[in-house]
Amino acid sequence: MRTSWNMTSLILGIFVAAFALTNTGCTPKITDEQLLKLRELKEQAARLEADIKKKEAEKSSLEKELAARQAEVKQTQQNKEFIQQKLQSWPNSWPDYVPPSNEGVIEVAPPAPAKKKKGKK
Repeated sequence: MRTSWNMTSLILGIFVAAFALTNTGCTPKITDEQLLKLRELKEQAARLEADIKKKEAEKSSLEKELAARQAEVKQTQQNKEFIQQKLQSWPNSWPDYVPPSNEGVIEVAPPAPAKKKKGKK
């Protein structure tokens, strides 16, 4: 029994050693084509990142412009509501306004137009 155990261990050891030697041979190196493709992909990634930053800057400027336009629309709506309120109470839109009186004002008639002389030119 002891010999069968030793024999099994020996055979198993040989298989493990053979497996280790065949699988741990030389490591694969990158080829020139693969290196060129890798460089192209890195350049493309750099261009895409630059495009992303450019688009994000454009997006933020558009968002600022949109916010400004929305504020303008809001101000216009407030002005419109104010005018509509005043139109609804038209004859007395500004109750605290007192028109100037005409008392003590002397009205002067406009001068008569000058007559043209008829004669030689």
